[in-house]
Amino acid sequence: MKRTLEEVTFLLSQSLALFCFLNLRLVIGQQQTFRVRPNDTEVLKGQTAILHCQIDNKQGQLQWVKNGFGLGFDRAIKGESRYTVIGNEALGENNLRVINTQLDDDAEFQCQVSPAIGDPHSALQAAAYLSILVPPQSPRIEFRGSSNTSLVEVAVSQSEINVTCIIPHGKPAAHIKWLRGGQQLTEESIQNFVDKTSDKLETARSILTIRPRKEFNQKIYTCQGTHSAIDSPITTSMKLSVKYAPETPDISGYKSGKAIKTGERLTLTCRSKGGNPTAYVEWFKNGDRVDSSHTRRETETVNVYSFRVDSSDNNAIYRCDAWNDVSEKRLTAAIKLTVHFGPMSVQILGPSHAKAGETIVLHCRTSNSNPRATISWTKDGKPLTDVIASPTYEADTRLGGWITLSNITVRLVGNDSETTYECKGENGKQRPTASKTLSVLYAPEKPVITGYATGTQIHTNTILTMRCTAHGGNPLAEVTWWKGSRQLTERDGIKCQTNTQIAKKYSQCQLERITKQGDNAVDFVCKANNTATPVPLQTVVTLSIQFPPKNVQIKSSPVVGKAGQKMTLTCTSASSNPAAEITWTRDDKPLTGRETRTVIGENSGLKTVSILDIYPSAADDKATYYCTAKNTAMNQAETIGHVISVKYKPVFVKVDSRKSVLEGDSVVINMTGQGNPKVSKYEWFRNGAKLVLGGPKRNKVVYFTAVGGVLNVTNVTRNDRGIYTVQAKNAEGASNTTFVIDVQYAATITHISPNQLVNPGGRAIFECRTDANPMVNNVIQWSTSIVGFNMNNAKKVKITNNNQGTSTLTVYIANRSTDMGYFTCKTQNKIGGPSTKRTALLVKFKPEADKNQLTKAASAERVTAKLSCLATGAPKVQFTWLKGKTAVNVTLSKYTTEVKELDLAKYESILHIHNVSKSDYDTYTCKMSNSEGQMPSVIDFDGQSKPDSPSNVKLVNFTHNAVTLSWQKGFDGGLPVTYNVRYTVVGDNSYTIVGSIKKSVFTFTGLSPGVNYELTVMAKNKQGESGYNSKPVFVTTKDGPPPFVDEVKGGDEAPLIIILSVCIVGLILLACNALLIVFFVRRRRRKLEKGDGSETLSRTNTLEMYPSSDRPLYPGGHKDTESCSTYDKSMDDYTDSYRSFDHISDKKCIVSQEKKTDPYQPTANTDPYASRGPIYGTPATVDAQRSFPVQSYYDSSGYKANSLPRSRFEGDASNPDDNYADQLRKNTLQKSLTGLNERGNERSRPNSPSRSTARTPPPPPTRYVSRDMDQKPIPPLPARNYESQEMPRYTPQPGTEYRPSRTDYNPNLHTNYSKPQTNNIPSEMRGHLV
Repeated sequence: MKRTLEEVTFLLSQSLALFCFLNLRLVIGQQQTFRVRPNDTEVLKGQTAILHCQIDNKQGQLQWVKNGFGLGFDRAIKGESRYTVIGNEALGENNLRVINTQLDDDAEFQCQVSPAIGDPHSALQAAAYLSILVPPQSPRIEFRGSSNTSLVEVAVSQSEINVTCIIPHGKPAAHIKWLRGGQQLTEESIQNFVDKTSDKLETARSILTIRPRKEFNQKIYTCQGTHSAIDSPITTSMKLSVKYAPETPDISGYKSGKAIKTGERLTLTCRSKGGNPTAYVEWFKNGDRVDSSHTRRETETVNVYSFRVDSSDNNAIYRCDAWNDVSEKRLTAAIKLTVHFGPMSVQILGPSHAKAGETIVLHCRTSNSNPRATISWTKDGKPLTDVIASPTYEADTRLGGWITLSNITVRLVGNDSETTYECKGENGKQRPTASKTLSVLYAPEKPVITGYATGTQIHTNTILTMRCTAHGGNPLAEVTWWKGSRQLTERDGIKCQTNTQIAKKYSQCQLERITKQGDNAVDFVCKANNTATPVPLQTVVTLSIQFPPKNVQIKSSPVVGKAGQKMTLTCTSASSNPAAEITWTRDDKPLTGRETRTVIGENSGLKTVSILDIYPSAADDKATYYCTAKNTAMNQAETIGHVISVKYKPVFVKVDSRKSVLEGDSVVINMTGQGNPKVSKYEWFRNGAKLVLGGPKRNKVVYFTAVGGVLNVTNVTRNDRGIYTVQAKNAEGASNTTFVIDVQYAATITHISPNQLVNPGGRAIFECRTDANPMVNNVIQWSTSIVGFNMNNAKKVKITNNNQGTSTLTVYIANRSTDMGYFTCKTQNKIGGPSTKRTALLVKFKPEADKNQLTKAASAERVTAKLSCLATGAPKVQFTWLKGKTAVNVTLSKYTTEVKELDLAKYESILHIHNVSKSDYDTYTCKMSNSEGQMPSVIDFDGQSKPDSPSNVKLVNFTHNAVTLSWQKGFDGGLPVTYNVRYTVVGDNSYTIVGSIKKSVFTFTGLSPGVNYELTVMAKNKQGESGYNSKPVFVTTKDGPPPFVDEVKGGDEAPLIIILSVCIVGLILLACNALLIVFFVRRRRRKLEKGDGSETLSRTNTLEMYPSSDRPLYPGGHKDTESCSTYDKSMDDYTDSYRSFDHISDKKCIVSQEKKTDPYQPTANTDPYASRGPIYGTPATVDAQRSFPVQSYYDSSGYKANSLPRSRFEGDASNPDDNYADQLRKNTLQKSLTGLNERGNERSRPNSPSRSTARTPPPPPTRYVSRDMDQKPIPPLPARNYESQEMPRYTPQPGTEYRPSRTDYNPNLHTNYSKPQTNNIPSEMRGHLV
C-alpha cells in the first residue's frame, strides 16, 4: 500500500512539471510591463479614492502594498472591507479603490507584480502616495489668553501687542494671511507656525505684532485661511480699539471783562475733542463742581452749563475739566465773570429805647453791591445832614461787590418819646430803605392776679385759670408766671397779650393749668418788669389742693407666717389731703384693725397707718387681705391686696378614696398633697407594706412609678388591687391618706371538670369555676351542643350557682342516645367578652362499626396499601388486626398501624401493608373492643379491579333547563374513579352521555322545559366499568324560567313640582332618621362609659332587622355541634365601632373550642373574606388589626380565652344554612352602619377606621351543592331576608360547568380530606339554592 502511494505522488509531480513547462512556452518572449502606473492622489476624507494600476502581459501575481504591508493577492482584500481591487482583470486592470477614506489611509501604496516563472528579474513595482485631505476647522483669534476675541483694546502708550490666529485640525495645515481694512498686511511682523497632532492633523498658527497708533483705532483686522480642500477662504475678524487722551477743552459763551447783570441767564459751553474713549467733561465754580452732565459724540464731548447770574458770580472763576481713562492728568480751561448789581437791603443797628438825656449811635449798613452804593438819612421824614458821619466801604469777599456803612449820633430829650429814623441805600435803580423808632423808658404799675384767692380749696385735676395784669410802663411791662423758683412757659399753659391804646395800656399773661398734687401749698408768683424797673414787681398766691392717696402698701411681720401663730399686717396709704380713712377686708368681709394713726406726707398731705393682727391657718396660705384708703372729701379710694404665705404641713384635698381600673389598662392616681413649703417626699404603701417603685417590669415596662404625688401603674393586674397609703412630708411635718385600687377584669374559667364517663342511667357531675371582678349574678352559664337536649328539664338537669364563681352541672339518668356529647361552660361579666371551655359526657357502650365502613379494599403490588377501620365506643376502643385467623404482627416492618380519635367516642385504626405482594391478598378482620364488649369488622383485600356501581343516586335540584344529581361513591377497585352520567327522554332509547366526571355531583344543562327525563350513573377505572345504576332517577323539568319584573311603561310623566316635593320630603325624613340614630347611639355609649349596668335597649329592637328565630331562612334546625342561647348584648356593635361586624346577630352561638379533626380550619391566611370585610381571621389576627390593646394569651384551641368575641363563624362551621343566614343579617346591619357613616353622623373614636379606609363587610358566602362539588360558585343572594317559600333559584348557563376558585369559601368542601365520602345530601336541602 505504501508503494502505491509513492507512485501516485511521483506521477502527480511529473504532470505538474509538464503543465508548467507548457504554460511557460506559451508566454516565453512576452515581458510583463506597466501600462498605467499609480500616481499620487489627493482625496477628501470620507470620499472614494482610486489608485490606478494596469499591467500588460501579467504573468506573476499582483498585490497592493500599504506602507510596506501586503494586502494580499485576492481582489476582495480580506480584513479591509473598504479596500477593493477593481477593473477588468483580463485587460490587466488592477485599480485599488478605497471607499470612505480615513486618516489611516494616508499612506504610500505600491502596486507589486511577482516575477514570471523562469524570469526572476521580471517583477514589477510602482508606488504612489494617497493623501487624505481634511478641511480645517473655523479660525479663531486669541489675545492675552482670551479665545474668539472680537474686540482688542490697547493703549497708544503700549509699544506693541501680539494677536494670534489659529486654524486647527486640517490636513495639510491651512495657509494664513492678515488683512487690515481689507488690505493685506506686509509691514507688520507676522510669524507663521504649524503644529502637528498625533492623528496626522495639523494646526496653523499665525502671530501678528501690532504697534498701536491713533490712526489704527476702530480698524478691522481679518485672519484669512486658505486650504486645498475648500473652495473659498475661511475668515474671522476683530476690531482694534486704541485708547488715547483727549485734547485741551475750549470754552465758549462769555467774553472776559464783559459786565453782566444779576438775573440774566448765561450759557457756557465746554467742548473737548478727540480721545478714545471720548472725554469726561465737568464744570467747576470757584473750585466747587457745579455740573457733571455731558454729551459724548464720536469725536468730541460737550458740556453745556446754563444758569441765572446772581451777585455771587461777580469775580467767580468758572473752570472746565476734561479727561478720560488714559489721561495722565486733567486738561482745563477757565474764565472769570464780571457782574453789576445794586444793594438788596439796608439795616439800622442800635438801641430802640433809652432814658431821657442819653446819647445813642445808629448804624446803617447796606448789602453788597457793585459798584458801591450811597446812603442818606431822615428823621420823621425830614433829611438829616449835620449828624451824619462820612461813609465807609467794605469788600464782600464771599458774595462779591462792596458794603457801604454810615453812622448818626442822637441825643434823647423829654419830648422825644417816639421818634422815627430812616436810612436809604442807592445804586442805580436799587434803593432799599430801613427805619427805627426810638422811645423814652418808664416803669409799669404793680401786677394784679385774678381767678383765685389764697385759701380756696380745690380738687386735684381741676382746670384753674389765673390772669396777671400790669398796667402802664414804656415800654409795656413783660409779665411772667413763676411756680416757686421755676419760670413757667407756654408748655405750662401760659398765654400773654398786650394793649397799646393810650388810655388802657397794659400787659397781661394768663395761666391755665390742671391742678396737681404737687401744687398743694405752693406759691405761684406773677412778675412784671421793663427796662425802667431795676427790680421786677410781683404778686403771690398760695394754692390749697385736695388730693387722694396715690397708692397703698401692706407689709407683713413676719414675712412668712406659720399656721396658728400671730402675723401683723401694716397698711400705709400714700399722702392725701385731707387724711385718708383705712378699712380692711378678706373675701369681701370687713376686718377691724388694732391701731390707726397719721403722719406728715408728701406735698404737705398726711399718710394714714393701720395695723391688723391675724392668726392664720393652712387655709389662709395664699389668701389675700385687702386694705382700702379713702379720701372722703373727694370720695376717691385706693385698694391693694396682699397675699400672705403660711407654712403648714401637707394636707390632701378632694381625695378619691376608690379608684376602679380595668385589668391591662394603666392608671394614673394623683394624690398630690399641698403644703408650704412644698412637699419634699412621698412614700407609698400597699396593704401596710412599703411599695417598691421602679421594681419588676411587666411587658418590659416598670409598672409602679411615681412622680411626686402621682402614682402611675402600668398594665394593671388583679394582683395590684388593695388598700394604698400615701405619706407626704415637708419641713413642717407629715400627713397620710388612703385609697383603694379596685382592679376589674373579665371573667375567665379557671377550672372545668374533665370528660365524665358514666354507666347508662348513671349520674354525671361537672364543676366550672371562674375568676371575675365584678362578680355579677349568673356569671356562669351552661349550654350543650347535643340536639334535643333540654337544659331546662329539672328532672334531667340541675345547675347550682353559689354566686362566688362556682357552678355545678348535674346530669341524671345518663343515656347514650340523648345525653352523650359536649357541654360548654360560659362565663362573662360586664368586662370584656365571654370565656368558654367545654367538657363531655360519655355513656359507656361496646364498640360499633361505623356506617361508612367499607368491606373491600384493593391495591396494586409493590406499593403500600391502607386498610381503614372505623368504630365508635366508650370507653376508648382498642383495635386488633387479623389476617385470616392469624393476628397481624405489627412489630414487623411489613406492617404499621395508627389510631386516630376522630370525634367524641369515634376512632379510626389504619393498617398499612408495605410492599404489597400476592400473598398479602386475603381477608382481614378488625377487632374493636373495650370494657363493654367487642365487635369484628371484615375487609376483603385483593388486587385492583373494576369499581362497584354508585349507590344512593338522588335528585338534588332541577329548573326549567337543568337537573342536578348526586350519588354515593362505591368501592373504587383500588384505582382512581371517574363517572359517566347519561340522560334520555322517557320512552326514547337514545342517550346523551357525559364522561370523565371526577366528582359525585353533576348538573345536566341545556334541557328542555316540561320534559320527563331518565338519568343514570356508572363508575369506571382502568380495570373496567361498573355498569349504570339499576334504579334510574326520573324528573320532569319545569315549564319555564322564573318570572322577572318587567320595566314599567306608559303613564304620564309626573309634574316637576311633585317630583321635587317628594325628593325634598324624602331628604328631610332621611336627615331626621340619621339624627335620631346618632342620638340613640350616643346616649347608649354615654351609659356604657358611665358603667350603667342597666340595658335600656331591648332585644326586640335589635331583632327587628333579622328573621325571627322561629322562622329561619332555611328549613332545618341547628346541628348537633352547636347550642344557641339568647344574648341580651345584641346592640353592642351599634355602640362600639372597634368590634367586627362578624359578631352582630340576634343569637350568640357558642362553638366548642377544642380543636376539630376537620382538616380545614379557616385562619387569617385561608379565610376567603379576609380582604373584603372589616376584620376577619383568628382572634389573634383580629386583635392585631384592632387599635386598642388586648391581652395576648390564648387557650389551647387558638382562640383567646379572655378577650374579644369570636371573629369568624359562631355557629356550626359545617352548616352552610346557619352561616349564610348569619351573614345576611350582618350585611343588613352593615348597610345601616355604612349609610350612617357616609352621612358623617358616626361618632369618631380614637384610631377607628376613617370613612376612606373602612372596608365594607363581605357579601353572603357562595353556596355549593355538596362538599365535593367541583363547580363554579352560584351568585350570592341579595342582602335581604327571605321566607323559605320565596328563595330565588339560580341555574348555570347551558353548556357551562362550575369550577370554584380557591377564594370561594365553602365550609362543606374538604379538599384535603382523604377518608371515604358518602355525600349524603340532607333532605332539608331539597329546593334550596343550587
